[in-house]
Amino acid sequence: MTTRQELGQRFRDSSAGSPWKTFVLEVHAAGQEQGDLLLREVFGSDQVQSTEDAFMHAIRIEGADIVVDHLDNRFWSFHSNARVDQILPLLKETIEARRDLDWMWIPSQHLRNVLPGSRATWVKSDFRGKRLLPSQARVQDLEVQLSGSAADDVLALIQGEYSEAISFDRVAVNAMDREMGSVQEGVSRQGRFVARGDSFEFHQELVSGVVGRYRQLVEMVEARTINWEPLDRGGMAFIGFPIVMQFSRPIPDRDLFAEQLFSCREPFRLWGVPRDHDDQIEVEAVDLHVGQRVRFDIGSDWLRVYIFEGGCGNTVARLITNLQHYFDGALRLLDPALQAALELSEP
Repeated sequence: MTTRQELGQRFRDSSAGSPWKTFVLEVHAAGQEQGDLLLREVFGSDQVQSTEDAFMHAIRIEGADIVVDHLDNRFWSFHSNARVDQILPLLKETIEARRDLDWMWIPSQHLRNVLPGSRATWVKSDFRGKRLLPSQARVQDLEVQLSGSAADDVLALIQGEYSEAISFDRVAVNAMDREMGSVQEGVSRQGRFVARGDSFEFHQELVSGVVGRYRQLVEMVEARTINWEPLDRGGMAFIGFPIVMQFSRPIPDRDLFAEQLFSCREPFRLWGVPRDHDDQIEVEAVDLHVGQRVRFDIGSDWLRVYIFEGGCGNTVARLITNLQHYFDGALRLLDPALQAALELSEP
């Protein structure tokens, strides 16, 4: 049987060998019973075992032991000290095959503030603009990897001149707390945590903080979904708002841009047929994550997203993070409250 206390001991034991991994997935399964059914459907009933904790399951698959914690109804933690190359292909294949699972797509600003008040000791920025930018772009690709106490400062110097080409991909911090202990934590933009230390509770608190800030952004997007509301006196009222992204530079080739975004391919997971209309491109698309309709308008240097009732805020988070990675690391949201949630600042 697996308990949270036993997980803590396994975490401490792993520090002497393979580091601890926690993969956080965004999941659409309502309630404890649905969580159990979903795990058995995805991984096979013979591979999934219940534990003493109703919100924890143990999975043994392809030689890897994984403990799934779904106490958080929407963001599940998959814990293991198996090798990444054992777990990652399995989760990747599972996510790409289903509409009720997705990565947690962490924007650059959230990665840069994994543990507010702590400085990163290792930073990797990985900008891959070749997919959406022409060869004559000022910076088409830029990969920077820095370590040391000034790693974040050095990256900030580069960002000051080439902000559009800085996209945080992974960071690492050394975190210490007098009561909870210490942990060395690495985090990727797809919600993958790698940790060593003497405190599983501190690791969980750090993960919970990242998830909490991400959840706020996602739920604020969902609060703006487009819908029609009946009025007491009869008739309907239009409610909700589109999400508008402002780019730091014009889109050099809008046809190529739209073709790449709506081609069904990873990581955007969007399908649609772009149509030119006046001075913009309009797309009635489908988000392959939840199978919901999403509308897009693409202008000269902006993109507008309409999420309808039942849509998922993770769609917008995935779009923001991947546009930061493939097109513009300096994009902004025109909604002040959403931009504040993206930057982790006061609106």
